[in-house]
Amino acid sequence: KKKFKTPAQLKEDTDDVKSCKLFAPIQEYRGIPPKYYKSWGCRLLLSEFDGKTPHGIAFPYSDYGKLCGWKARAFKLAKNGKKIMYAIGRTADADPFGLVRAMRYLEDTLWITEGEFDSIALEYCMQLVENKKGYPVVSLTAGGGSIEKNLDYIESRIKRKIKYLVLVLDDDEVGRIAEEAARELWGTMVICIKKPKGSKDANDAVKANKAVEMGKLALNFTRI
Repeated sequence: KKKFKTPAQLKEDTDDVKSCKLFAPIQEYRGIPPKYYKSWGCRLLLSEFDGKTPHGIAFPYSDYGKLCGWKARAFKLAKNGKKIMYAIGRTADADPFGLVRAMRYLEDTLWITEGEFDSIALEYCMQLVENKKGYPVVSLTAGGGSIEKNLDYIESRIKRKIKYLVLVLDDDEVGRIAEEAARELWGTMVICIKKPKGSKDANDAVKANKAVEMGKLALNFTRI
């Protein structure tokens, strides 16, 4: 029988991760410079067995601006070759990843990706093109299938401030379905951005040395 943690236990777990060191690798990780992970508040998770070996990265999640949990991703893959991801604290019914940060930089445009690495990568790409202090970029909480739920959250918080909703989603069937769902909900406010040839998403573009091209595609959309 599955055991459910109490709110107090979830908060304790969340606070434990908050006390971990910021994720600040010596060199680029997934093509992204270390300072970007630090500015997004990512944490380094260590092995539960020895407390020393790097185990994974944790991305902070909030609920109406208050830290409520972390989405963790292990550095190593599972034996079946799939990535290992899990929640610490509470990430269900949370804000889109990066929303608190995005609200600090929001003017009239919000960029949305499908994953945490893609959000951080996209900001890096755009800063290579136009070196602003930061860009309002968020990630969907659970991939393309969660776009309707995420847009509900965004609508309740900041839709009145948004003129352009720029989608930089994965170049696959799930991403295309999410784009259509967004258009049905938000109409002409939605702008869908192509990725550089051969790149599925923003982080793929960075790893393929196409960061500047990705940044230009994300920034140079046609404004009505």
